Formats: sequence, structure tokens, C-alpha cells
Amino acid sequence: MPYILAIDSGNSFVKWGLFNNGRCLKQGKVEYDKIQNVKNDFKELQAPASIIISHVARAATKNQICEQISSWPVKPHWICSCAFQCGVSSSYSDPTQLGCDRWASLIAAWEMQQQACLVINVGTAVTIDALSESGEFLGGIILPGFHLMLNSLQRGTQLFKAGMSAYEDFPISTDSAIQSGMIHSVIGAIERMYNLLSIKINHPVKTSIISGGGVSLLSPFIKIPIKTIDNLVLKGLVLIAEDSF
Repeated sequence: MPYILAIDSGNSFVKWGLFNNGRCLKQGKVEYDKIQNVKNDFKELQAPASIIISHVARAATKNQICEQISSWPVKPHWICSCAFQCGVSSSYSDPTQLGCDRWASLIAAWEMQQQACLVINVGTAVTIDALSESGEFLGGIILPGFHLMLNSLQRGTQLFKAGMSAYEDFPISTDSAIQSGMIHSVIGAIERMYNLLSIKINHPVKTSIISGGGVSLLSPFIKIPIKTIDNLVLKGLVLIAEDSF
């Protein structure tokens, strides 16, 4: 099986991994405005036969990624969401409008689960998407991630000096009230989507998937059956690349 370089170009970070036979040989992560720093890492990699990219960030970042991979004579594949791929079908009114990172995550989750589940990514934004028993993407929601919530409060209120603190069920400080409120918001959304999907399929969802940099803040409070999977988007990209061979 040829080497595959998968790149997840998100709102805050660019993540990458070199894969062979489904195994990640090397991976890295860099803030989007420091993408030029990956050039030295890429020089040490085995030349990929395929480069596959999910890009939801700025156009300038896309141009920078092109510069970093230009030393390889491989035309990159910038994925787009579609109506059906790798066993997953989309119910989106316009399948191409679904974020391609969400699409790759759904494909990875379906490969792992082969059953109804929530697919949750906790990053700059939080996405909570639902897969049916047959691999149909039923739809999903988007809400701000922790830093966007905090920034919004700081900009729009007199809480501009407030920060993040320890969680409390009944907060007795402003910082804790903010931290606890953000956690309640995301956990509440997850639990509601879990209940809605369980009603939709007529039985409790057995296990869901969560990924992303904000998982550690949520993990102590998640009560539904769930698996934490690192770099879910990269895993989905590899499946898409392998499906095209």
C-alpha cells in the first residue's frame, strides 16, 4: 500500500500524518499561521504517493500548504463533501455545503462503529453530528468552542477581565460561572442530541465518538457511552484516499 500524507487544515491548527496500511508513521500539528514550520518535518518523510487534504481555513493557508508540499511530484486531492462515499450517505440539503472535515470524521466514525452514533468534534467550533444504523448522516449542529464562547463574553459584556476557572455544579465565582456555563452548554447539547438520536433509532445509542483539542475539558462530565479518538479527520482522509486507489 502506498504512503498517504493526510492534512487537516482547520480553523486554528493544521494537523498532518503520514500513513501506510492504515498505520500512522509520523504526525504533527502546527498553528495555521506557522504552517511554514512543517517544511523541515516534511523533508524527513518518505515520499507520499497520495496527498489528501481537508481544508476549512483561510485561502492564504491553502496557498501556504501548497508551498510546503510542492517538492513532491504529487497532485494533492482537496476533498469535498458529497452525497455518498465510503459507506456514508448524506442527508444534507446540499451535500457539498457540509464542512469537509465533518464529512471525513463521519466516514472515520462509520468505519469504526458500523452502527448509529454521534460524531463529536471539539475544536474552535463544536460539531455534533448523527449517523443512522445504515450509515446515513442524518444532520448535525454547530456551536462555538470554549475559546469562542469566552471571547464573545469578554467582548460583549463587562466581563472583559474574566477568565476560565474550575468547574462547579453551583459556581460561587464569576470565573467558575463562565467555565461551568461553557461546559454545561456543550454537555447539554451532546446529551440532547444523544436523546434525539436514540428516539430516532428506537433504542439507546450504544457508543459515540468524540475527538478534538477540547475533549479533556469535557471528559469528566460526559455520561453517555463514548470513545475518544485522536485525529478523527486524518483517519477519515486516509479512508477516502484508500477508497480511490
